[in-house]
Formats: sequence, structure tokens, C-alpha cells
Amino acid sequence: MGEVDDYVKRLSPDMRKITNRLRTIIKKALPNSNEVIKWRNPTYLVDGENVAWIINYRDHTDLGFFKGALLHSDLLEGTGKGLRHIKVYRYSDIKEKEFARLLKEAAKLSTFD
Repeated sequence: MGEVDDYVKRLSPDMRKITNRLRTIIKKALPNSNEVIKWRNPTYLVDGENVAWIINYRDHTDLGFFKGALLHSDLLEGTGKGLRHIKVYRYSDIKEKEFARLLKEAAKLSTFD
């Protein structure tokens, strides 16, 4: 078992279901990504560059993008210089096609610096 699997095992059943679904979407959208624990959370790298993360809070899970300010979607939240995230409160909040589109776009931004 890997670090991220150990992380997921410690989550509540609802958060585990959401997190595993997000992991599946990320792995499908970014098949060449590396899944690691950074800053105590699952983080996804492409060609060594940080692309996305998953953070679990008490009432929701964030799917975050390191260069999210350069992405365009009504789902993205945040006001910082670069980071943006999508809050997922329920499994039904997961928008697979939109999440996959954003992940692919984010990976392109990170690999062409």
C-alpha cells in the first residue's frame, strides 16, 4: 500500500468515497501523473511539476489546482495569486467531465513553463 492509500484509509466513509472518485478521475485524466503526499495531502505531479491536490476538511473535499488562476470554470473558487479549488460537499457534486478538462488543462500549463 502506498502513502495515499494509507491517507485515504483514515478518512470517514463519505470522504473516502469522494476522495477515491477524485483519485480515479485524476488518474484517468492524467495517466502519467505521480500521486504523492505533499503538505500532508494527496498531490499530483506531471513531469515533476505540481498540478493538483486533494484536501479533506470536516464538511467537504477540495480538488485544487496550483495554477488554477489561469483556468476558466464557474466551479473554481479562490482569490489568491495562483491557486484555485473546487469544493465537493457530496459525491453528487463531482462533475467528472469538467474536472477532467480542468486537470488536463492544468497539466499543460505546468509542463510548458
